[in-house]
Amino acid sequence: MSERRIALLELIENIERLGRFQDRLDFPSSVNQIWSAFLVDVQNLIEIEVCALFLVDENTNEFILKYAVPEDSAKLCRKEIDLQIECGIFSWIINRRQPALIPALAFEEVASVVMLPLSTVKRTLGVVLLTTPIQESFITHENMKLLTMLTKECSLVMENTLLYKRLRRKHLSLEKANKEIKQLSRTDSLTGCYNRGHLNELLPREIKRAIRYRRSMALAMCDIDHFKKVNDTYGHQCGDEVLKIFVQSISELIRTDTDWLARYGGEEFLLVLPETKLENAYGLAERLRKHIAQKIIETEEDKVSITASFGVTGFDVSSSSNNITPEALIKTSHHPPIT
Repeated sequence: MSERRIALLELIENIERLGRFQDRLDFPSSVNQIWSAFLVDVQNLIEIEVCALFLVDENTNEFILKYAVPEDSAKLCRKEIDLQIECGIFSWIINRRQPALIPALAFEEVASVVMLPLSTVKRTLGVVLLTTPIQESFITHENMKLLTMLTKECSLVMENTLLYKRLRRKHLSLEKANKEIKQLSRTDSLTGCYNRGHLNELLPREIKRAIRYRRSMALAMCDIDHFKKVNDTYGHQCGDEVLKIFVQSISELIRTDTDWLARYGGEEFLLVLPETKLENAYGLAERLRKHIAQKIIETEEDKVSITASFGVTGFDVSSSSNNITPEALIKTSHHPPIT
């Protein structure tokens, strides 16, 4: 077989292999995975000494060095790009969007420098800088054509990966924002506990769950004593601080994984205690009452202490029925109060 025919077959084989570049990568691939696959193909096409990947920063639009092989060539690769930018060759290559052989400005004793722009129809993603010991005159037209093909394949895969990462970040940001909005919609802005709207939504579900699984459940209506007097004497700013410390005090003694507190209105709060027997709820209410009475709230003018009253109600597995309603439970929780 003639050398020309062998060379032709090798060219066809390389073209077919480069056309399958994307098939050799899972989606979504990381930038590192794409770079590793790209390096393997480049090394199969041409002898290289240094190869570096620069990607465009989405915020600054600057070309940032991502990888350099070998790693100790990173500083020299940055210098080469900076010098190419200064003399105007870099912008010419990027605008041309085609691989180019250029003179080395930072590297010494390098035969040839090749720049491979990573670009698609939509935008420029980055550029690959490689150095080779091959003299410029010995780098064939076929070499450059194959490098062009490889660079285009790599650019398409890289664009899909970067787009996926960008959309993923936006999705996570949107998901986070939606969670925050949902949280804000169901919590009291001052105290951080659940608000009345979420109470009306959640309490019926808690009751149905308790009835279905025949488990005990209790409620405690909590009321800050003489709260109007606190507002009148010390001002509404102090009153707000009292409400926040009151909720904090309750949270210190309840089970954070099952029990929950909602602001019922003004200075009234409803404490929901799933899987809690009535006698245990009375005991908890008494501990909370004493705990709150020990709190001292310091204001700019004075020190304030508060007390609270608790009305406890509930049902257990033996007395539960399908007729229990949130309204009935809340009504019975007002009397008799524990003070």
